[in-house]
Amino acid sequence: MAGVAVHDISFRGLAGAIFGVLAVALILLVVGLASAGWNITYNENGTSRNVGLWETCVCTSNNDVADWHKATQAMITIGLIFLVFCCICVFIYMCIHTLSKNKTIMALTALCFLTALFLLIGIIIWGVKMPSNLHWSFALTIIAMLTTIVAGVLSIVQMRKAGVDP
Repeated sequence: MAGVAVHDISFRGLAGAIFGVLAVALILLVVGLASAGWNITYNENGTSRNVGLWETCVCTSNNDVADWHKATQAMITIGLIFLVFCCICVFIYMCIHTLSKNKTIMALTALCFLTALFLLIGIIIWGVKMPSNLHWSFALTIIAMLTTIVAGVLSIVQMRKAGVDP
């Protein structure tokens, strides 16, 4: 007979670290997604052109964008949606004790890695199509992806510590 899973849930423990890492990832991803700092080029006359997923400065809308640009928008947006679900899962795991902790931590782990996958696809598409002048919004999105992976690894550690058999 397999051992009973025992979940140690505390904001000061591993579960709290998962919560904190996912909160940081969510903030970084929202800022990276919303900002126009994915690509910055400087012209000889001293002006700059900032390109984001949603707008190009001087505040023109990105309605006439290429298919690869739309694909990047879709992948990063799906990643954001999954990251919100990750945050909901970690909240449920830590605060709602009437639901199965085993299923919740397994769902959280899967969502973390699924989030990272969609973000990685979006990052790769953008990086291949705009390989130069990548800037801070792009970097924030990469950091958000990496912190989501860290949260997924911490979730695996929490599962093993609790004795959850996947």
